[in-house]
Amino acid sequence: MPSATLDNIKGSDLPKTWADKIDIIPDKTYTVIIQPQEERQSLQKIMSKISRTAKTRGMTPDILENILGEKIKHVL
Repeated sequence: MPSATLDNIKGSDLPKTWADKIDIIPDKTYTVIIQPQEERQSLQKIMSKISRTAKTRGMTPDILENILGEKIKHVL
């Protein structure tokens, strides 16, 4: 099952159990993303994939520093 995104959902239209857990404000609108747990990736996995892709496309620390305009710290 792929993920689904529901935009502009009014807080009052969300289930009460959700509202109680995450402090929903009834008059505000929200975006809800429904995703099976097995498809969910950790931030670390996502960042590692981005890093690998950037490296295969030729990104280097020097190029990144040039783009950012500042020195970067290399983190393991």
